[in-house]
Amino acid sequence: MFRKEPVSLKYNSSMNDDSTYIIKSRDLAEIIKNPDKNAIAELLEDPGAVIAAALTDLLTSGPVAFFAPGIRIAQAAFKGETFRQLGAEVKLLRAKGILTQDFERNKSGYQTWVELLTIIDEDTPDEGRLEALKAMFLASNKINATDGELVLGYQLFQIAKRLSSNELLVLKAAFELQESNEITISPMSQREWVNTVAKRLGHNLTALVRHAEKILVDAELIDQANNYTVQGHRLTDLGMTFCKNIKTYRVEIDRAKIKSSA
Repeated sequence: MFRKEPVSLKYNSSMNDDSTYIIKSRDLAEIIKNPDKNAIAELLEDPGAVIAAALTDLLTSGPVAFFAPGIRIAQAAFKGETFRQLGAEVKLLRAKGILTQDFERNKSGYQTWVELLTIIDEDTPDEGRLEALKAMFLASNKINATDGELVLGYQLFQIAKRLSSNELLVLKAAFELQESNEITISPMSQREWVNTVAKRLGHNLTALVRHAEKILVDAELIDQANNYTVQGHRLTDLGMTFCKNIKTYRVEIDRAKIKSSA
């Protein structure tokens, strides 16, 4: 992983500025204590192996030496693996003709790309949020999409940025209930809807569902409850499109992987 000779790493810090970093041979702990986020992202081709070795070395120095850099390398390893996976998926989707080849030339395409990388770098999103963001990124840059579809994808990407894992889970549960016909379109009380979703999620915590419900209504992904009665599924057309984008993303990734291995 870390070679004795200098390693030249390049990254584009902006559309017009191409900077080069030279990483000289040095102790891994030094890189961790004085991290350069761009260098780390390139170096962590195998973050699992790197983190195992580095944390073992740091632990032998005691908790004081380990604590601060230990957190940073754990975050860097997670980010490194996330960046690697994202890069592999983009390459695969491009190769299979699903993602447009020159999305970075498009204003909205380049913007969603930069924002997605920034979110991974600064927020370290969990799997649910990351999947939603990647799904909306694909919708914003999908080949043969109309201008209207690209604009819609970009707007949904902006909405996805604001949603938490809890809100995404509640939206997912509402979508699955509608698709499986486990919930009818006839009116039901708000309490019944909340209880049904909480049961579907398996935690039975209605307070968590009600908390997410407020955010999803404000985002216009589900309909407002009127007079304490709601339509069964509650998904708006925007909410349906959001959920279908995530479903499409999963299908396209699986299909591309199958084609690649064939």
